[in-house]
Amino acid sequence: MNSPTSSEERVRNYYDNLWSVGKEMSHRYLQVGFHFGYYEKGIIKYKEAVQNMNDYIGRLFGLENGQSLKIFDAGCGIGATSRYLGKKYPECHFTGLSLGTEEIELAKKLQKEQNLKNMIFLSGNYTKTAFPGNSFDDAFAIESVVYAPNKKDVVNEISRVLKPGGKFVIIDAFLTKDLPSNSFLQNAYMLDLQKRSIPGFISLQEIRMHLGSAGFSDIVMHDLSKNIMWYYFFGGFFFGFRDLFSLEIKRLTYRWKTKSDEDADKIMLGSDFIEMLLGATKKIGYYAITAIKR
Repeated sequence: MNSPTSSEERVRNYYDNLWSVGKEMSHRYLQVGFHFGYYEKGIIKYKEAVQNMNDYIGRLFGLENGQSLKIFDAGCGIGATSRYLGKKYPECHFTGLSLGTEEIELAKKLQKEQNLKNMIFLSGNYTKTAFPGNSFDDAFAIESVVYAPNKKDVVNEISRVLKPGGKFVIIDAFLTKDLPSNSFLQNAYMLDLQKRSIPGFISLQEIRMHLGSAGFSDIVMHDLSKNIMWYYFFGGFFFGFRDLFSLEIKRLTYRWKTKSDEDADKIMLGSDFIEMLLGATKKIGYYAITAIKR
């Protein structure tokens, strides 16, 4: 496994590359963010699903208008979830932290354009922050814990910066069964890690153990695997073939702006299809986990 330093650099480069040179990908996700979304009855459009996921996080926290809470967004990306919740709950203050320098610059730019005063976005590692202990009332990590080389470090750091009674919300993918044993699925799994610059997945049992050891209780796990299937049906299957055709058209007509634009599109195309395949084996699931710091 990569050292934390090299893994951190890979993650930073992965996202900076997507946001800075993947122009078409950036335009697609710029306003709503780069997440799977939460698909329910009547919600099948990507933008609506992502906004629904943001609302779902607010519901998990029990946010209400008039509350004045300090909330930590660990691995904030371009800050889309914090910006969404910050508009809806203007009395709350959000602090977003992300490794990617391009991401944070985008987050600050969009924050300024939207004239949002109740948040701040910083470059940094959420496994070793400079925040004093007991700094935040609540914290969330949406699809970011998976990028930590050591998931225990994330949980320990969140526990340190959370006030007693604070809630930690994790939304991410986890292993639900043993790793794929046959060579085809094992190779697909390793390829997905490589394409996404993910150090590795951990199991639900392991994340529960880490939370308990770090002083969290009332741990509840919500299986959202079915709620992201629409994303994978369209992103991994339908749009996968559409984008493959689009890539070929661009190649034939020399429409690539840069080689990196081509690479960004190919990364997204391959990853969605592989993850849909792994999800179908039910060895990897997508969960929302809530825990309270004792």
